[in-house]
Amino acid sequence: MEEFSVREAGAPDLEAIVGIKVRSWADTYGSLIDPAVLGKHLDPKRELVALRRAAAQPDAILLVVQDPSGEIAGFALAFLARQPEPLLESLHVLRELQSRGVGALLLRAIAVRIQARGQKSMRLGVIAGNAGAARFYQRLGGTFAGLEPTGWAEGVWHEVYRWPDISVLTRDIA
Repeated sequence: MEEFSVREAGAPDLEAIVGIKVRSWADTYGSLIDPAVLGKHLDPKRELVALRRAAAQPDAILLVVQDPSGEIAGFALAFLARQPEPLLESLHVLRELQSRGVGALLLRAIAVRIQARGQKSMRLGVIAGNAGAARFYQRLGGTFAGLEPTGWAEGVWHEVYRWPDISVLTRDIA
């Protein structure tokens, strides 16, 4: 694998992050989410406002992964103080870089930061029907923990995946 690196995101990265999220949502969720609902999440201005607000939360961890030329290739956003455990809110990698270890690098990096802040577990929600993401998280030790409504769209559900012990993601890194 080419040398990709992970770092904390800063204000100058937010527009690139939004661009990746919008592209990823358009590519991935077009067949899974009602177009009227999906359209709201494809508005870069709206998403930039939401990302700024999220990144400013005191419990937020926002990371980017860069390709060898320094271009942002993906991001992860997690919140430590969510209940019942830290929540990985978003993890997106450019489609052309998927299945190359970039997402795993990013997932492990966010787990390291969560663990460094004294947490031992993590959860996330995958839009129901996103089989590729479900397989990815299962390969990396995530266990299916049930379904829950997304809270932002009627009839759209999350498949919840958990890592009761995130050291399965971090033990080869530290």
